[in-house]
Amino acid sequence: MEKLIEQAKSLIKPQMSVSFGGGRTVGRLIKAVKGLDIKVSSPSEMTRQLCLELNIPVVPLEQVKKFDLAFDGCDSIDSNLNVLKSNGGIHTLEKLYGNLADRYIILAPESRQTEELDAKIPLCLEVLDLAIPQVVNEVEKLNGQIKIRQSSDIAGMVRTVNGNSLVDCYFDNWQNIAEINDKLTKMTGVLGTSYFEIVTDAFLATDDDVIHLQK
Repeated sequence: MEKLIEQAKSLIKPQMSVSFGGGRTVGRLIKAVKGLDIKVSSPSEMTRQLCLELNIPVVPLEQVKKFDLAFDGCDSIDSNLNVLKSNGGIHTLEKLYGNLADRYIILAPESRQTEELDAKIPLCLEVLDLAIPQVVNEVEKLNGQIKIRQSSDIAGMVRTVNGNSLVDCYFDNWQNIAEINDKLTKMTGVLGTSYFEIVTDAFLATDDDVIHLQK
């Protein structure tokens, strides 16, 4: 991952406004850019905490008009640079930041990339509680299955920072994920999905090199 961090760091220039998502790889990049004259923001509470520990000031999103660069990880990426960012459950916030970026860059191991998105990774929805039954019915009509994400350490459903539920949608494959995502996104009560079509670049780490993919 060292070469990946170095290549990503080489894109960051003084005075830039940069968004950093969550995850260990992004955390290593943040440590590598400590001391650079840049404006830093993040949708991730853990990343903001890391910045606090490193004495890196964090600019709130409402004070940002655009980002020069946004870096993030993913759970699965396809050959067209579409990604699923499901496990973290903060995809609604991540899109708010990513939509402001001139370049939205994924940092990941090469193993995360496949021709088609990995069907083992669910499409995760942030959903208002009252809308969950309607979402379940719609997913079942589309021949999918639903799992409402449960907390592992306390009883009850996992909650987002917005107080909403996370609903994981599973299908046999993701050949039609764009159509499925479009239908579910349009449903009242669905606030965000973990399917991202805004990625412009991906740095994928191999055993001894880095593959740079661009749209």
